[in-house]
Amino acid sequence: MNVNLRAEKGGGDRRYLTQPRGEGTTWYAVAEVPRTLRRAVGKKRLLKSLETTDLRVARIARWNAVADLKSEIAKHRTPGPEDQDPLLLEAMALREEFVRADAARRNDLMYQITDRAEEIDLATGGTRDDYEPFAEPRAATKQASQFVQLASAKVTPVGLYIERWLAASTYSERTKADARTALAQFKDWCRTASQGFFIETTTDRVAADFRDEAFVKAGVHFKTANKKLSALRQYWTWLEKSFGVKSNPWMRKSLPKAKSHRIAPDGPMGPERPFTDDEIRILLAGPADSDMADVMRISALSGMRLDEIGQLRVGDCRDDTFSVTRSKSAAGVRTIPIHSTLRPQIAKLMGRRDASAYLFPDFQDTGWDGNRTMALSKRFTYYRKKLGVHDKRPGARRSKVNFHSFRRWFATKAEDAGHRENVVADIMGHESEVGITFGLYSNAQLKRLKKACVESVKLPAS
Repeated sequence: MNVNLRAEKGGGDRRYLTQPRGEGTTWYAVAEVPRTLRRAVGKKRLLKSLETTDLRVARIARWNAVADLKSEIAKHRTPGPEDQDPLLLEAMALREEFVRADAARRNDLMYQITDRAEEIDLATGGTRDDYEPFAEPRAATKQASQFVQLASAKVTPVGLYIERWLAASTYSERTKADARTALAQFKDWCRTASQGFFIETTTDRVAADFRDEAFVKAGVHFKTANKKLSALRQYWTWLEKSFGVKSNPWMRKSLPKAKSHRIAPDGPMGPERPFTDDEIRILLAGPADSDMADVMRISALSGMRLDEIGQLRVGDCRDDTFSVTRSKSAAGVRTIPIHSTLRPQIAKLMGRRDASAYLFPDFQDTGWDGNRTMALSKRFTYYRKKLGVHDKRPGARRSKVNFHSFRRWFATKAEDAGHRENVVADIMGHESEVGITFGLYSNAQLKRLKKACVESVKLPAS
């Protein structure tokens, strides 16, 4: 097939034109199908008859025909979350072929790229005569110029490699989600600031401007800001190692820790606190659904974290003992005597089910680190506020009480009952800060100490 994708010496301008049946026959418009779409389209190129044997007529008619062909190709594209813009998709498809092509093929592709950019420029009011995509100052529109730069691999979208980086990492799903959020925020800021969202144009100054405008001026807490800035810094570090990207613009961009002052423990910036006995009564007596009611009591009488309860399986509740087999720290993997008040409740939840079944089978896995209690946590927050158990002080970021306050309440009651700090720490899954180990205790003695500690905690009378 005689396909012309560029102007030929002596033959006039025959770009996007071909005569598949030979000289003197009907002219056709032709459009190359990007390599990544050939399986979906089923062809390497698409043709459309111009219904003329006259080259002069074909030259005029080709542009509308090529636009139709490219629209047909675009139907087979599946935009990703970062690439919803059809022009960006088209540029990236051309880019993929461009970077793999040899010198001769790149020359042909550059004609395609500049032709397409010319169409983009014309669509926004430019004129064919003054179009010069690489001229300085450019007559082309910004959109057309960026198309040329992207398709010819002169600039790289910041988000192009994010999923590849995350797939190669050992980050938790929650951390990966946070990284995507940070990148999305940077992208939104670039759009608002009319700043190119490209690796090559993200300079030290751009990174500093983003930090100052998105976080400092917005009054974002330094910990939240630094978490997002850290994600961007780590992504760029990976880009440096993987692609030789020079200079990480996110280095030394962290915000300083807020100046330390003496903080009143009961003030708005003081630590979160345990529930009071009255708050415990209100929560346990309220109209909670059965799962929430069970989980609240288990946490209050064991000191377990919400996500630890969500991970319990039937086999983890044998012999009047909870076995926490998954935790963020070595100390978190532990056994906890089941409080006598809880045993009938746990036996009912276990029933005759298989040991591998979850104790709470209706909890949904969110996909973040296997967390099964995120929805319950949100329901509890709504439930707690509805009952008036809320303690958000003016100037504070959040309430001083949350589901973790059951755990704090358990620890407080156990310590008030006079139990040794290292015994309480073992039940809670904390590293003991006192220099007392369990080396002098037998397993039986330790079990008795822990059981006595758990049993000393009593729910307040209703």
